[in-house]
Amino acid sequence: MASQKISQLTAITTVASGDYFPIVRASGTTNQRVEVGVLDVRYTLAASGVAAQSTANTALASGNAALADLTSKVSKGGDLVSGTLIVDAQSFGVVSSVVTSGVILLDFSANNNFDVTLEGNSTLAPSVAPSGGQSGAIYLRQDGTGSRTLAYSGGWSFTNGTAPTLTTTASGTDLLAYYSAQPTVIVGSLIAAVSGV
Repeated sequence: MASQKISQLTAITTVASGDYFPIVRASGTTNQRVEVGVLDVRYTLAASGVAAQSTANTALASGNAALADLTSKVSKGGDLVSGTLIVDAQSFGVVSSVVTSGVILLDFSANNNFDVTLEGNSTLAPSVAPSGGQSGAIYLRQDGTGSRTLAYSGGWSFTNGTAPTLTTTASGTDLLAYYSAQPTVIVGSLIAAVSGV
């Protein structure tokens, strides 16, 4: 009998517990507690996995909703707005500043508004990539010497076909407002001797 008890105490049987962890079972209740503890851990892990799946599903649904909502938005790169665009806050274009003389070639594909300081007699040439319907303004400034003239070439058009004459005093400023009727025709109107700018 004693030999049998010793055999029961020392005999160890390895059984598979689920698909992952082997459990060593010996006689007595200690290993029963171990098995119960392992099951508890597994139930906890399973519940955690279900909760994580639920969170992932919620995030996916939210992401899909956000993507669907983007169909009515304008991208940063710029899209065609087919309906009415209402701006209920400040909206403005960045001003491109240039200090130059000679032939002036403004890049209308990059900006609508320009600030040009003349350092010598110059010609405002056809601009780069104007779009039909584009509009903006060009500040034309005399440098500290003044007496700089500006001619116009290409698609620039003015009232009665007459190019305006700039203010030629030192540091004088004029504002040339423009509207691109089509890519090859830019209609301009000069507001002369603007002060305070």
